Amino acid sequence: MTPGPNFRAQALLSFPFFGLGLVALLALVAWAVVNPGLLDAPARASGPLAFVHLAVLGWMVPFVFGAAYQLIPVIAEAPLWSRRGAWLHFALHLVAAPLLIHAMARGDFAVASLWGGLVALGVVVGIADLAITADRHSRWTPENVGLVLALFWLAIAVGMGALLALVLAGRLHGFNSARLLPLHLTCGLVGFFLGTLFAVSFKLVPMFLLGRPGGRLRQWLVLGLLNAGLFLLVPGLLGDHRPLLLLGAATLAGAIVCFLDESVALFRRRLRAPDWPMRTFFMGIAMLIPATATGLAALLGIEAHWLPARPGAAMFTLLVFGVLTPCILGMAGKIVPFLAWQWRYSAHIGRARVPLVTDLFLPALLRIQFIVAVPACLALVAGAWLDSGLLLRCAAGGLFVAALTLALNSANLVPHLLHPRLQPLNTPDRTTTPRAEETPRP
Repeated sequence: MTPGPNFRAQALLSFPFFGLGLVALLALVAWAVVNPGLLDAPARASGPLAFVHLAVLGWMVPFVFGAAYQLIPVIAEAPLWSRRGAWLHFALHLVAAPLLIHAMARGDFAVASLWGGLVALGVVVGIADLAITADRHSRWTPENVGLVLALFWLAIAVGMGALLALVLAGRLHGFNSARLLPLHLTCGLVGFFLGTLFAVSFKLVPMFLLGRPGGRLRQWLVLGLLNAGLFLLVPGLLGDHRPLLLLGAATLAGAIVCFLDESVALFRRRLRAPDWPMRTFFMGIAMLIPATATGLAALLGIEAHWLPARPGAAMFTLLVFGVLTPCILGMAGKIVPFLAWQWRYSAHIGRARVPLVTDLFLPALLRIQFIVAVPACLALVAGAWLDSGLLLRCAAGGLFVAALTLALNSANLVPHLLHPRLQPLNTPDRTTTPRAEETPRP
């Protein structure tokens, strides 16, 4: 899709979602610093449940949807089907998600189910908008199919969440919440977030590294294994069927191994060295290894002295804070300044001299983000394995600093958005104009 009014309007649409997610991330990691026990507590009590939903609905869902409202139209090479639908989605999420999280923190599941219904309505509107956009004369590439399948698993996760809320509120009987909760988390974290990460990586990693596209066969294999594993786990978790759980877990592990292999291949085919945001992104990809180990232990109920004492809580912590948060922060360092530049400066190309995209974010802050995120992720792994509140608190503190760097860089965009820095085309560029003694004489 070529730059134009629709493209610029879609860029503007993404900013409110990004802002909501960033505020939630700062609140989330600050909460973890104050109470690090939330990082290794089972999501059954009201406090841990609210913490989990702040991480998912407050931080990651808005940021992923903000990027999807821009990325899916680009992949489909078509405008977003309905910008009004996207704004309706944002309004519903902005109002209902904080009230849902607050109700969960108080243990009032009757009220939580009410606000959860509005959150679910907004998500359904967003899914429909993006699915229709993706279906409009799209090329069915792995990244396009992967994003559509991720939206499917999000719809399943939302449905499971609504069902679970009614069960916990005592309005629906005959369902076992202990079996619905793992399925709800698996469909959301693995189906939606990991599925989105895989599909986005196929498209954006070669773009940002100026590398050759990846191997399509391996990418299709990743998507096939991921979704086959999830389809096996659904009846396995609902029916506590051990053979299906084993087969589904093995299939998911195969998908992650193939994705790691594809990521290494994409990295080797690069034509430029990864900058600081891409280094942060690849660090999150590497964290898939310990996250997968804890996830398999949680799914299969494996207990061993060399595994975390609570593998389910460790899996959530490592996947959300070790994998997805660094990956989102890394991609945000590339996507957010580009969207700001596209919205503010694309219309002036050819009519005035405009700043570069790299001028909109401060490189020093991007460097600090990577430097603090590395020990934070290592502390997460050690804290989850050793059940150490001190290490988990240090990890949360490091992630807070990493999130703060994104907030400061985002604040640096405000002067550009309010007062674009334009220069006439005939203004000499001092960095390239030769000095007087170097100018050749006629």
